[in-house]
Amino acid sequence: MSGEESGRPEDAGVDLSGDGQARELNFKHALWIIFVFILINQVYELLLALSYGFNLAEFPREYYVHSLIVGIVWYILMTGSVYLHINASRRDLDRLFCFGAGALRDSLPTVLKYFAGAALAVVALFAVFGGETAEFVKQDSRLWTTTVFVTVVMAPFCEELVFRGYLYTAMLPVFRRERERLAVNAMLFAAAHVFLVFFLLGAAVPYYIFVLGYLLAKLYDRYRSVMPCILLHALNNGLVVVLEMVWPTDWNLISL
Repeated sequence: MSGEESGRPEDAGVDLSGDGQARELNFKHALWIIFVFILINQVYELLLALSYGFNLAEFPREYYVHSLIVGIVWYILMTGSVYLHINASRRDLDRLFCFGAGALRDSLPTVLKYFAGAALAVVALFAVFGGETAEFVKQDSRLWTTTVFVTVVMAPFCEELVFRGYLYTAMLPVFRRERERLAVNAMLFAAAHVFLVFFLLGAAVPYYIFVLGYLLAKLYDRYRSVMPCILLHALNNGLVVVLEMVWPTDWNLISL
């Protein structure tokens, strides 16, 4: 598939600035930015665990309110830091993220195929572990609406700009092998989502997030556009929200 057919610019890894000089995003700089925000998230999750325990279904309303506020601020600061690095590198945002509809149209069959597999995995996880959101959150319209907005709109948009359009592009000159790029990108994506103590204890969700991150990175590697990634990410998160809404918190194979 040619770059023109798929909507991906041929020189997505290296951009040409106005002075005609090829400029690359510095991978070490990009990695430090991602590492700092992952560390902030891990420290915050640890503080929450020490304050409220490890059973999400028993957390009070204050936990969800604080998590939403901190989450929104976290997304804004992380995306802003990435923008500053991109701007300092004199990169063209439109070329870097490729917001055009062409890549989205060409990638739609692949996105739907990936989503079908992801949906089976999400349903399986709910069947085994059940839902995690407390009932009072679903009954609080403002809290639930904000949760849905952050989960389905803000998270897919910001995370795909950061982890795929920005970080993955910075990885291209460093990781020449596709599988290495995909695996490292997916590991960093998973680390940003999961409290690492749960991962060390063998929780299943981190492995699923790694697989989802791998698929999202593969989409970006193929089409060099964040649009297919945002769509798949939003579909996945939207399904999680729907299942959280309708799935009984005490209905799972573990409790049988």
